Amino acid sequence: MANQDELYLSAEEAAKLLGVNLPTLYAYVGRKNIRSVKIEGSRKRRYWAADIQRLVKGGRNGDKTPGKRGDSQSSLTLLTEDGLFYRGRNINELVETATVEEVAEMFWQVPGAFGSSLPRMPAGVEQLLELYAHTTVMEKAIALFPLVERENPKAFDLSPEGYARTGADVVRWFAALVVGAAAPDTRPLHEFIASARGADQGFADLIRRMLILSIDHELVHSTYSVRAAAKTGVTPYYATIVGLAASRGRRIAYGRNELVSHLLSEVCKAKDPAAPILQYYSQGGDIPGFNTNVHGVVDPRAVSLKSTLDVMFADDPDYLRLLKAMQVAEELVQRPAEFILLVSFVGRKLNLEGQELALAAVGRLIGWIAHASEQYNHQPIVRHHARYTGPLPD
Repeated sequence: MANQDELYLSAEEAAKLLGVNLPTLYAYVGRKNIRSVKIEGSRKRRYWAADIQRLVKGGRNGDKTPGKRGDSQSSLTLLTEDGLFYRGRNINELVETATVEEVAEMFWQVPGAFGSSLPRMPAGVEQLLELYAHTTVMEKAIALFPLVERENPKAFDLSPEGYARTGADVVRWFAALVVGAAAPDTRPLHEFIASARGADQGFADLIRRMLILSIDHELVHSTYSVRAAAKTGVTPYYATIVGLAASRGRRIAYGRNELVSHLLSEVCKAKDPAAPILQYYSQGGDIPGFNTNVHGVVDPRAVSLKSTLDVMFADDPDYLRLLKAMQVAEELVQRPAEFILLVSFVGRKLNLEGQELALAAVGRLIGWIAHASEQYNHQPIVRHHARYTGPLPD
């Protein structure tokens, strides 16, 4: 991990890279959206290196001014090749020091959002869950959330505070569905999930870490869908329904869960864990769980989660098989394992076979709610236009 100071440049360094003098650099700050921070005890400032590099590259992609049509602004998550940051805080620090609820409330900027009260239960919940017993967690949530919304008028309070408090209800309900409970719980999310699945305190801490890592990954496709719905004024329940529906798409990482889950199952059962990897590779070169990511080399979420798994499952036969399979796959495709593969392993150890990524979705709902609230409360509603490419009229 690079020193955080390397993410910034001095005024002189920035001006030199841009080939301009200092007064021109200062003019660029507002005109070309170069971000900077003040150096304590000095009148000088440091300039965000990524913004300078954007202008150095120039051209069509280099000189974009945020706020124009087709561009989105957010103060939530920053992706860099050196790390992942939630509201400017490194996720590695948060994983070591914070609870899921603390990170959520920081992300939502509403302290105390996870209170001691629970949402009112709609009539017939038990019958509904029995009817949907054969379906996935996401399908259960899509069916149930509109009914819970009706019983809880506070869901229609779309202020930042209202969004956060209803958001806490949504997340607690989804966690209950993941573990097969008939009602949400006020206990810390990681403790509730671990207890419901019969896991010990060590596993509870692993769940806490994984949920924090899963909260947000900037504007992935499902999150973009959530923001698009939120701008129209839907409640947190319907905003998350949109995200859950979009995440089923097979073209995105979460939609590929079935393939990753199947590969993981084969690896854990095979006499030689490398055999399933070689089979997938020989059939086309694509290995589920080893695709490209938006980071320069490795996903920092995967690095963080794997370091925890290495300690916790050092003697676990399934994990040792997975490590061997990962080594072979990484040699073949020259890419590290994706975060979803490691998340799937955690879900497998909690006996959530086939629904492994639903566990990570508990964290992702926190991120969706933050994006939905930010879009509704802080962004104007903009009508997008399509660039027509069909036949011209006579």
